[in-house]
Amino acid sequence: RVPDGSPSQSVMSSAVDVVVIGAGAAGLAAGHALSVGGLTSVVLEADARIGGRAHTEIMPDGTPFDLGCHWMHSASLNPFVETADALGVHYERREGYGRSAFFQNDHWLDDAEVAAGTQAMDDRETAVAAAWSQGMDQSVMETVDRDGPWTEVLDYYDTLDSSSDVDQISIGDVVSYHDTEENWPVVDGYGALVSQWGATVPVSLNTAVISVRWDSSGVTVETNQGQIQAKCAVIAVSTGVLASGDIQFSPELPIEKQSAIAALPLGNYNRIRLEIDRHEFPDDLAERVVVSRPGYSPIQISLGAYGFNCAIGIVAGRYADWLERGGTAASREAVIDALCHVFGNDLRTKVKSDRQSAWRGNPFVRGAYSTSVPGQFHQRSVLAQPVADRLFFCGEATSADHFCTCHGARMTGERAVREVQMILTDQS
Repeated sequence: RVPDGSPSQSVMSSAVDVVVIGAGAAGLAAGHALSVGGLTSVVLEADARIGGRAHTEIMPDGTPFDLGCHWMHSASLNPFVETADALGVHYERREGYGRSAFFQNDHWLDDAEVAAGTQAMDDRETAVAAAWSQGMDQSVMETVDRDGPWTEVLDYYDTLDSSSDVDQISIGDVVSYHDTEENWPVVDGYGALVSQWGATVPVSLNTAVISVRWDSSGVTVETNQGQIQAKCAVIAVSTGVLASGDIQFSPELPIEKQSAIAALPLGNYNRIRLEIDRHEFPDDLAERVVVSRPGYSPIQISLGAYGFNCAIGIVAGRYADWLERGGTAASREAVIDALCHVFGNDLRTKVKSDRQSAWRGNPFVRGAYSTSVPGQFHQRSVLAQPVADRLFFCGEATSADHFCTCHGARMTGERAVREVQMILTDQS
């Protein structure tokens, strides 16, 4: 890639063994694996940057801000930990997510009230596991207690995990995710980590794929930069892009593949950053505050994380869509209003700049993370299956146990290349 973000190589009328479509974590992983595997390849990216849903921006005060993924989940299994160590990217080792405080209605919850919330979460997990063990692939909403005082907050947590609301989430997603409870935040930015890791992969940026024609002889990919002939294609774009029809497949994908794409839609998840002096908040307060009150969606706000002068609110699901449609001012106001509810209206005058993600409106992704809809958890494995030994699918949506994560996307990109190598070796 060249500094101005233009394509690093011409794709006009080129021929390779493998064409990779998409340069998020899955596509970059495929590119890395292909570069050492003896096959010729090209990686195409419609956007002007690599990384996909891993994207770090440097704020006016010089601090990094992740608009997408930020935590290295299941750290002992996460290959990005070793990558971060090798590249010197700073992260924090933690147990769980660290300490949270809860402000419900008009008061801080005491230890006994928080303990009741922890018990409610345990009961919820037990109910979900029991239903799944009985073969009930149904929604989280249908499975858990709907009357407890912690229901809305626990719904919010499930929505953060999946980027969809609880009536849209199969309990298969809840029980099947491989969680080691090691969640390590990338202080320098997860997007920056992915960008540095992917920098050695040759990627043709600003190269939008228009169509993919496939048959027993190979694959022809039409792009806005020209045509590419290949033996196989690795499809590393989101289910949001696949469902949009932006890429036309000829012949159309098999009906079972189309059904899998429809069953794994992207929800929404946005991070909203306010620049505000961290000393505006008590020094002994937990890093994260969860604010819940009647008539409003609960919201978690990180206060002065890593010593940065900021507050970062997180919204997900339909609420994130609603705020995103309202524009940047609506997202800013949602976090400010919650902070003022807790700390007083004088705080409003202390907020300086703001920045927020807007993943639903990003045309190169069209949402945040995949969710298996109720009754359809099995579709993650269906989506992962190759088509006619020509089209190979990867990305977090194709993972059966590390979905909704950057490392899950990376693992599936590597898996797709192993599948390609096996097929091409057999055909040679």
